[in-house]
Amino acid sequence: MNPPKCPPEICDLRFVTLALILAAGLLLLPACGPRQPMPVTIVVDGEQRVVQTTGATVRDVLAESGITLGELDRVEPDLWVETTPGMSITVVRVEEKLETVREVVPFEHRTVKSEALAEGETRLIQPGANGEVEITYRVILEDGVEVARHELRRTTISEAVDEIIVVGTHSALVSVPISGTIAYISAGNAWLMREASGGRRPLTSEGDLDSRVFALSPDGRQLLFTRSGGTDSTAPLNTLWIITTTILGEKAQPLGLEGLIYGEWAGDGRRFAYSTAERTEGSPGWKANNDLWIASFTETGASPITVTQILSPSAESVYSWWGTNYAWSPDGRYFAYGQADEVGLIDATSGERIPLIQFPVYHTYGEWVWTPGLSWSPDSRFIACIVHGPSETGEESPEDSPIFDVWVVSVDGQVKAKLVSKAGMWAAPHWSPVHSVAGRQESAIAYGRAQEPYNSQLGLYDLYVVDRDGSNERKLFPSGDELGLEAPQMAWSPGGDQLVIAHRGNLYRLDVADGQLRQLTADGESGHPRWSR
Repeated sequence: MNPPKCPPEICDLRFVTLALILAAGLLLLPACGPRQPMPVTIVVDGEQRVVQTTGATVRDVLAESGITLGELDRVEPDLWVETTPGMSITVVRVEEKLETVREVVPFEHRTVKSEALAEGETRLIQPGANGEVEITYRVILEDGVEVARHELRRTTISEAVDEIIVVGTHSALVSVPISGTIAYISAGNAWLMREASGGRRPLTSEGDLDSRVFALSPDGRQLLFTRSGGTDSTAPLNTLWIITTTILGEKAQPLGLEGLIYGEWAGDGRRFAYSTAERTEGSPGWKANNDLWIASFTETGASPITVTQILSPSAESVYSWWGTNYAWSPDGRYFAYGQADEVGLIDATSGERIPLIQFPVYHTYGEWVWTPGLSWSPDSRFIACIVHGPSETGEESPEDSPIFDVWVVSVDGQVKAKLVSKAGMWAAPHWSPVHSVAGRQESAIAYGRAQEPYNSQLGLYDLYVVDRDGSNERKLFPSGDELGLEAPQMAWSPGGDQLVIAHRGNLYRLDVADGQLRQLTADGESGHPRWSR
């Protein structure tokens, strides 16, 4: 029986399909026979050679030629690239090594103005000395040639010592009598004047005070101050020192405490309180611990013998990294504290925190934080402080309000009164000591008032004084064509009848009763005044 015949159109289709399959198969079949050698140029280890190779890729060619690659070596073109006749292959030998070198750190030349010398007179008070650092680098070599060097660590072998030359600026200022002792900072050094401005003299000469702690004891006999730790990232932020002010030529002594951002004497002059911070990289250069300690001195005052912790380190408050302002009450019972959004009390014995007044944080839009200034009344019943107030227009957010007011708050929280409206963020209220007025014992509050209340951060300030109840407000400075104060710095006299103020780099004694102004310094670099009996 014969099989059925395939219809012509189907047979033709099968034939075409078979032909296509066979053609495709032929295209996929590899070439018959071994791969033919081809010339390839290899550049390696300073040599160039031409080889005949059958390797399919760059990796195969190198292996066939017996060339071993190190872990860091680089090949051009890449190892997976297919070889072609006449191509060039370059092997770059890459090596990493550690190299330690010692380098000299040149000392710097510093000039310090001094009113203790005649004008134009110079004196070398500290010879300069180069320092030395040990630096470890990671060095990258390509074919034996250095192409990169990265610093891994830097160790200070010896610190450079600045050369310090004192230049006299003695002026023809008339000596002004003062009651008690005034300490101040000029060109990074501590200075002192006692009984009269003509007898001012330097207490330090290194020019390294950072002004974070600058506290004159209540009797004016001792001065606490902090010295900068320098630029070395491994060094502390600063160190605390003490000097006796009553002995001519006395040398300052270190107290073994580091990283202080607050320091203040107790009223008894035998203790001081302090708070600390850690040095960090980047702005602002520190991270506050928000802790609080009290240190007590020996009878000789040489060094602290006991240190008591009042507050443990904390990061609970808003913007805690910036830190907290503290002020110790005259009776020693409380510390007032000021943070970016709050003023309150801390019990000096138990550490209990008692909030008194809250307000919106001020957005600075920068790497700094505004915190309120604080000042105690002489009887320890009230605190004068700056409070960030609400916007008058309501157009800004509470955090963007430019309003800052002076408030008085009582310790028991019963009194919370706005004393001065729109005084400015740097108004710096200062409560005077008790003094006699018309046979009565009174006290007053000195403060700055911004000339431009809506631009108080950068503007100038007038100086005012007001009685503790808000009455009898009067302007003390400036008068006539004088410029105002920049972020007022001031201190009351022990008798409460005079102020010392810093104005355009010099100190002035200001009589509260008649506004008489007497210049005390003329070096153009004086500030941070402190006044004790």
